[in-house]
Amino acid sequence: MSDTPASDGWPRPYPQLDSEPYWQALADERLTYQRCAACDESVWPPHSRCPHCDAAALTWQQSSGAGTVYSYSTIGRGPTPVWAAIVPYTVGFVELAEGYHLFTQIDGDPATIEIGMPVRVRFLERGDRKLPVFTRADTSPDRSTS
Repeated sequence: MSDTPASDGWPRPYPQLDSEPYWQALADERLTYQRCAACDESVWPPHSRCPHCDAAALTWQQSSGAGTVYSYSTIGRGPTPVWAAIVPYTVGFVELAEGYHLFTQIDGDPATIEIGMPVRVRFLERGDRKLPVFTRADTSPDRSTS
């Protein structure tokens, strides 16, 4: 995927043929990924053939949106004016419950983000696209049902 400039300053991802269903799902605030019907492995980023077994039997699945922070870095100096306006911000890899890793923005106080932290997806409009952004998951027990 490459970026093309947008009139509002946010870079616009350039959808490729294999990733078009992903972008369509994000527009509906659904996070999706591919799964191979032949070997049952999660596939990310999108492919035409499974990178694990070379089968063409890839289907799109909806992710639960739950995962954990796998790695991260906090950015203190934005590369463009729109990014500079939101510093500090954190990006990193989130390991999703379905077994794949997604590079994304991780929202929250950078001092509280840590590897292994449970996170959940939310959707943020940037330019003319909705993007998945992850935030700390509420892991406290629900006391309203007791």
